[in-house]
Amino acid sequence: MDPAKSRTLYLTMDTDWCSEDVLQNALALFQTHDLPCTIFVTGSYATLQHYDSSRLEIGLHPNFNDATAAGYEAKLRALRDMYPQAEGVASHAMLSSTLILDLFKRYGFKYERNWLVYKNPEATAFYHYNGLLRLPIFWEDDIWFSTEPGAPFSAALLPAGRFRYIFNFHPLHLYLNTESSAHYQAFKPFQREPEKLAGYIGKGYGARAFFEDLARHIKKHGLATGLLREFVDS
Repeated sequence: MDPAKSRTLYLTMDTDWCSEDVLQNALALFQTHDLPCTIFVTGSYATLQHYDSSRLEIGLHPNFNDATAAGYEAKLRALRDMYPQAEGVASHAMLSSTLILDLFKRYGFKYERNWLVYKNPEATAFYHYNGLLRLPIFWEDDIWFSTEPGAPFSAALLPAGRFRYIFNFHPLHLYLNTESSAHYQAFKPFQREPEKLAGYIGKGYGARAFFEDLARHIKKHGLATGLLREFVDS
């Protein structure tokens, strides 16, 4: 590994059917801080028809929750047809099984990101028996505001030595600065009604505030950042 990248953060997002406006707002936040993003999509977005592939990578985010095993392939194929360039995949709700992992491999994906190891510094990426690289999520916004709402970003979260951590966000939580599970439940019925969402933007320490603090820490300490395809290639 390049020594300069021995302390690297990979920032990702799951769209979870957010509106175009909400997605644009989240992407603007990444652009403001000059941060690359790997975004796992749940459907077609006009915003992603033309993008800078050096700063943005698209992966797939299929929802298998309401499907039987026989329907998994159709769900995956529908997204694959929209974004044939995708090298990575992450199931909604991190649903995984041997059947699903083998399906991912058969469709030619290089990696999947279905493994949550919240704030566990010991967990590292590994190759599944079928050759698919399994990447661990170190931190995720909805887990954070559900288990430790309001806990600010701390430099202590990142060790002094080498690390390669994935931080996962959702456009909706960045847009609304989601502060807690109660806050999320309050606006959840309106998540597909953007005209109503603006009234629910959190004023306290929420997901957006955490992102901003993380972004400032990255810049201050010159930490490396990258796309998940670069995780695979390094």
